Amino acid sequence: MIRELERRPRAESGARMGIRDLAAKAGRFAFWRGYARWAHPLADRLAMRWELARLVRWPFPWMAPYRRHELNVDRKLGLGDVLMCTPALREVKRLNPDCRITLYTDFPDLVEGLPFIDGARPWSERPDDFVWLNYERSLPPRRHVARIIGDQLGVPVRDVRPSYSVRQDLVERFRREWSGRPRPVIAVNRRAGAWTPNKEWPDAYWDILVSRLAARATVVDVGATPAGPATVPDGSYLDLRGRTTLPELFAAVAAADLLVTPETGSMHVAAAVGTPAVVIYGGYIDPVSTGYPGNINLYNPVECAPCWLRTPCPHGKKCLHQITPDQVEAAVSRIRADAPRREVPGLS
Repeated sequence: MIRELERRPRAESGARMGIRDLAAKAGRFAFWRGYARWAHPLADRLAMRWELARLVRWPFPWMAPYRRHELNVDRKLGLGDVLMCTPALREVKRLNPDCRITLYTDFPDLVEGLPFIDGARPWSERPDDFVWLNYERSLPPRRHVARIIGDQLGVPVRDVRPSYSVRQDLVERFRREWSGRPRPVIAVNRRAGAWTPNKEWPDAYWDILVSRLAARATVVDVGATPAGPATVPDGSYLDLRGRTTLPELFAAVAAADLLVTPETGSMHVAAAVGTPAVVIYGGYIDPVSTGYPGNINLYNPVECAPCWLRTPCPHGKKCLHQITPDQVEAAVSRIRADAPRREVPGLS
């Protein structure tokens, strides 16, 4: 009897402690929900300019998504946007090697084979606990998008270059096919994605540039099928527009010595595989948001730039028309002079 009486206070004390623990957890949960309600919108605004946003979003490091054992992330659209998620996911795996990362996207094949992503699934299969990797809540950004995406996961992104697992068999095939042609081999991707019409450099400018480059190098036209009859310039020229799969297009970028392109998905692949690029930005996006070291970015900071405008430009895309073929040709010459010669097997 005495022993039973001695046990009761301890049992009651344990029960009270359990209730207090549950109450403390509930309090922390309520505090966190309340904090996130006002802090996360503030962090979204800060993220456009300052790294401080990550600390505002995740003041308690143990609550940041990168600390989870299983991390489901979502990036539905954009080839370039999906690739710009890879620096943050690469950093998550470095900081938390045991974390299982699954990316839900419309382009799961784009990240297939990357060692820091454990699974890639269609966007329609995303679970309820996914983290949306976004940067669109407050535009235009004044930091690199890869760093803003890192803020969503609580990781600092220092190296913004994306990762892409290019098919080496396709790269070697293109190198063999181009082995007898003049160097350098310049891949040209004339068309950006359909997201906005305000990245398109004039077709007449492209024709002038390609004709000049083909006279002293090899130009490989890649990307979308031309809207009208294809113009074949004199010199060393290959027209692969509309004749490649997506993996083949990206392998052609990897096999080339240089890429000339608007701000679009091929630019991000080039950064991943080490192909230097001349990027015709115009005024839609500031290169600080998506640019990479080693590239030459032709940005025209007119009064309305960066606009991020998806409807037709009311100013006739003057930001793009003011970038001339002479300027792009000079940038090609400069980047070739500055970059070390890429020694490519099978090319003289």
